[in-house]
Amino acid sequence: MDNNIDQLNRRLLREKTARKQAEVILEEKALELYNANEQLRHLNENLEQQIRDKLAELRQSEQRYRQLIESVQDIIFKTSTDGHFTFVSPGIEQLLGYTEQEFLQMHFLTIIQPGYRQKLLDFYLLMLKNRQDSNYTEFPVVAKDGRIVWIGQTARLIESDEEVLELVAVARDISDRKKAETALQTTKTRLSTLITNLQSGVMVEDENRRVILVNQLFCDIFDIPTTPDELIGHDCGEAREQVKGLFVEPDAFIERMNELLQNRQTCVGEEICMLNGRILELDYIPILLDDKYMGQLWRYSDVTEKYQAREQIRRSEEKYRGIMNNMELGLLEVDNEQNIMRAYERCCNMLGYTEEELVGKNATELLVPLEFQNVIERQQRQREEGSAGSYELQLIRKDGSRIWVLVSGVPINDEHGVLVGSMGIHYDLSERKVLEEELAMAKQIAEEARQAEKQFLANMSHEIRTPLNAIIGMSHLLFDTQPSRQQREYIDILKTSADFLHSLISDLLDMTKIEAGRVEVHPRPFDLVGLLRATQKVFEMKLEGRPVDIDVMLDARITGDFIGDDVMLNQILMNLVGNADKFTEKGNIQITAKLKQDEETGCWIEFSVSDTGIGIPAEKLDLVFQKFKQVNPQGHKHKGTGLGLAITKELVDIQGGSISVKSQIGEGSVFTFTLPFAKSPVLIEAKAVVQSQTPSASSDVVLMRHVLVVEDNLMNQKYIGGLLSKWKIPYTLAMDGKRAVEEAKNQRFDMILMDIQMPIMDGYEATVAIRSTHNPNQHVPIIALTASAMLDHKNIAMEAGMNDFLTKPFDPGQLMALFKRYAPKVSADDSEPKALDQKRLQELYGTDKAYPLEMFDLFLTDVVPEIYGLQAICRAQDWSLLARKAHKLKPTLGMVGLSWLEEKMEELQKKLKQGAEKEIIEQYCTDIITGVNQMIPVLQKETQKLSQV
Repeated sequence: MDNNIDQLNRRLLREKTARKQAEVILEEKALELYNANEQLRHLNENLEQQIRDKLAELRQSEQRYRQLIESVQDIIFKTSTDGHFTFVSPGIEQLLGYTEQEFLQMHFLTIIQPGYRQKLLDFYLLMLKNRQDSNYTEFPVVAKDGRIVWIGQTARLIESDEEVLELVAVARDISDRKKAETALQTTKTRLSTLITNLQSGVMVEDENRRVILVNQLFCDIFDIPTTPDELIGHDCGEAREQVKGLFVEPDAFIERMNELLQNRQTCVGEEICMLNGRILELDYIPILLDDKYMGQLWRYSDVTEKYQAREQIRRSEEKYRGIMNNMELGLLEVDNEQNIMRAYERCCNMLGYTEEELVGKNATELLVPLEFQNVIERQQRQREEGSAGSYELQLIRKDGSRIWVLVSGVPINDEHGVLVGSMGIHYDLSERKVLEEELAMAKQIAEEARQAEKQFLANMSHEIRTPLNAIIGMSHLLFDTQPSRQQREYIDILKTSADFLHSLISDLLDMTKIEAGRVEVHPRPFDLVGLLRATQKVFEMKLEGRPVDIDVMLDARITGDFIGDDVMLNQILMNLVGNADKFTEKGNIQITAKLKQDEETGCWIEFSVSDTGIGIPAEKLDLVFQKFKQVNPQGHKHKGTGLGLAITKELVDIQGGSISVKSQIGEGSVFTFTLPFAKSPVLIEAKAVVQSQTPSASSDVVLMRHVLVVEDNLMNQKYIGGLLSKWKIPYTLAMDGKRAVEEAKNQRFDMILMDIQMPIMDGYEATVAIRSTHNPNQHVPIIALTASAMLDHKNIAMEAGMNDFLTKPFDPGQLMALFKRYAPKVSADDSEPKALDQKRLQELYGTDKAYPLEMFDLFLTDVVPEIYGLQAICRAQDWSLLARKAHKLKPTLGMVGLSWLEEKMEELQKKLKQGAEKEIIEQYCTDIITGVNQMIPVLQKETQKLSQV
């Protein structure tokens, strides 16, 4: 038992001792852990401070790096290995128009000009394949606004662990350098080609008299057995000693050459005789660059034939001078600048000068009065075309008096067929002109009166059309506002009245149409009874509140519809009833229609408008139908232009009818007119209000994506803007011509609606500016919005470069028709334009790229506007001018590969010579203009391709 207790005590002692030892060890380990934790805490604090210091230093470095990038003019960017942009410096927006955010969403091929994409892709692939650390290349890119910008770029690979991570590039704008290089190469090529192909022997020396350029003809003239290339670098002094024996006076030749070299003064046209009988013409031109002598150019032309011809002419002149001096005709010769070269005796006597006093003087400045100088200019243009002509003009004698002469002028050509002047044979017809001038004076007085009348009508037309356009337009738009039934009736009456007023302004206030008899009858089926009732309704509203009644009396036999010009009939009735309204204070106005003669297919109807007004004196009844005549201009409160009844009579006469008047003072007047009408086989349905509503845009106008409206009148702005908004056609508004030109430079339009009369810059000036500058709208259709009824105003619009015109006031249907005309639905057959005649282009230019590029540029900027002008010439029916234009424009079409249009232009010339109908000529002009419009994108694409070479 005791043993067990001792064993237990010993075990407890051992366990106690072991526990104490374990506690000591645990305390030591805890202390070590504490110390380790303290060290780790201090270490973390130090590490955090170091990290904060490094981050601050990194931010400062990054800020300096970004400031550096933003300060340089070059563009720095990065791309991934698959070609997507990962970084771009801010300067990219100024250079190409894209923001940084837009750029970082793009692939690098997106901005490369299509023709260069594969080339640049191959460049990068080769760089990646060969692990090229850095490489340089140049290529064109397309800016956001469509500009082509040439870029010079140095690219570098960024690698890690032998793996390419990305590409970094520094790029800069080299467009100016590229343009300069192209211009320099073009000039160099042209100069070399020009000298090589000149019909003269040419040699160019440097400042040391060494040959640097010579052509084959120079070698041929001087019998030099070597080729031009073999002469390069030879001493010119030795060469002249070798060839001097070819000249009649060899020592004089060498002496003259040395004199020219010493003086270094330009010498042109000096003749030298050779032993073989040939005559050479020498030109010496020193070459100076910034006043530094760089050499000279020698040109030798064989003028033997010209010299012989000149001698022959001189001998012929001597022979015929005596003949001409004895005739009653004055002969005068002038050069192309109108400088007098020769004056024969009879001409000198006629003008009171000696020949010495005339020769060398400018004939136009010395002899021709200012008012006749345009005649000389016109005749000079005919001489340039090789045509002779006869004309009359006044000449100023030496004593200041004037004589009338009949001149027969003919062109003078040299032996090469080049125009060098003209000859005029003058016949004195002063006595006959005295009588003609007296007649002309009387004619001038009549013409001035006619012009005053014409100007009055033009002013009236313009002043009425501008507000009338808004009235008509707003009446159309009012129909879309869900008016009540009564409002619809009033709007319909308003529109009907405005439309008839529009017809009056368009057809009758145009003085040129009235005088030329160009007012035409347009028969169509119409409701005669309805027209009379509408006239009554209009005047009932006007007479409301006055003691005057208006009635309509109809013959019971007038039934059904008739065929005639209802616009003219309405105008006649409106004029006559309006006249009765002016002169009737009380009582009644009566419109009567009676069947005068009835036949199977037609009838004659007699209309009368009677009133109970003041009446017309018997002695003045003959004046009522005369222009600008009023029977009581001072004695009545109602005044007018005096045109209404005169126009009424003309409208009746045009339709083959007759009109008369009966009147008594104080009892009233009766105007009676009779007109023929055909019977309509088809009844006209009742006029629905919907006919007056604005048309809706159809699928034909899908291509009209953006329209520029140039209009300064607020009412017309609201009218046109309302129509375009209804048709969902986007538009931009410009208040004047200057704003229009600026808008045309900044954005693309499908059509421009151009008002004519505006402040700051009118429509003519704005159109010329748009057509003559390089902008996106240079060839866009421009439609003139004109308030003038005068034909010459419309012709001026076409000559200024406009494609068409819309006369104010206009209704929505007319504007929609223009949209359909200039934005047609493209059919499957017309979807692809014809190709250029590449065979013809190859024959013309071969492998040359600079020359055809210049031709295409000239055609698009200068020739296309002239082709558009053909339409205006057709409208004016100036066939002589059209023939000259066709002759001038035809070869330009072939020069740009438009051979099929060149043939079309040639057919137009033939039709003009054959005197074809006006419609045929106009169709040819329309086809040519349409063809050019179709080919403009093709020409622009070809120009772009040429500019890339």
